[in-house]
Amino acid sequence: MKKYLLDPAKNFYKGNMHCHSNLSDGYYTPEELKELYKGKGYSFLAITDHEFLVSHADLDDEDFVTLTSAEYAIKQFPEQSTLKNFNMKVCHINLYAKKQDNTYSVRYNSVYDHYSSPELKATFNLPEHEEPRVYGPEGINKLIADINEHGFFVCYNHPRWSLENYGDYGDYEGLWGVEIYNTACNVGGLYDYDINVLDDMLRDGKRVFASCGDDNHNTKEATRDLQSGRAFVMVNADSLSYENIVNGLLSGNFYSSTGPVIKELYVEDGKVYIKCSDAKRISYSTRGRRTQAVNATEGYVTEACFELREADEYFRIDVLDGEGNRANTQAYYLNEI
Repeated sequence: MKKYLLDPAKNFYKGNMHCHSNLSDGYYTPEELKELYKGKGYSFLAITDHEFLVSHADLDDEDFVTLTSAEYAIKQFPEQSTLKNFNMKVCHINLYAKKQDNTYSVRYNSVYDHYSSPELKATFNLPEHEEPRVYGPEGINKLIADINEHGFFVCYNHPRWSLENYGDYGDYEGLWGVEIYNTACNVGGLYDYDINVLDDMLRDGKRVFASCGDDNHNTKEATRDLQSGRAFVMVNADSLSYENIVNGLLSGNFYSSTGPVIKELYVEDGKVYIKCSDAKRISYSTRGRRTQAVNATEGYVTEACFELREADEYFRIDVLDGEGNRANTQAYYLNEI
């Protein structure tokens, strides 16, 4: 019996999970970001300005949805700037509201808010008392737990930029996702993919999803056009609404990409089948070291079939195109499909 994991009978909605407006340290206004991304074929956008939540529901229309979201930092030395102390470890996370009108800035801390104007801050939905953020697994896990309890889900951002390694993120709990690609970091020359961080967490038994985002600030004119529209997630849903996008993200009904398109993914008779745009390689990874791949000997491949084995525990599939761009499925657990 055929079971779809990504269903071609449903729609695919393209979204950017990480960007900044001029309400914090970005160049474009929220209105300009909407037009920029809508013009590139995106259906939803998370404007993750630093340290505070505001709703951009006024920008929504029948073809476009904004996610209520923000980016938080937890630094080794809260009073110091990462723009001056280049060796300081930090942890950056995005929080996304399950309900669009939830603008409560959980554990807001003014030490980290370097951007909001007094007029903007007066509109914030803030806690009665500020609490310090403590760098390290215990403090970070407490923050993540508080965020989750208040109706949000959390993505772990650009670990290599943050100078964190397995000794740090290996102890983090309660994450919804991991940012495996960050356009701003890539354009800045720092790294390509952090897929190893996802694999580390999956192999440790953590149920996390592969996300990605542009993290576009667009402040540097030389790279302004390179920062937007390169990384995206594709949510597989019946129709476009805030609820459907969030449900798709929470249930893993999406894939991440910097270019390739996955058209369908299904399991049938002990095998998994994928159809995609032109690719040079389609690869199958598991919890262990058993892997499979279909490589284009000439031209391209657009589909593949891989045998499933119980010992694999889970699998995920990567699509690599001729320009080095990748699409990544989520990890699917064999005892659940």
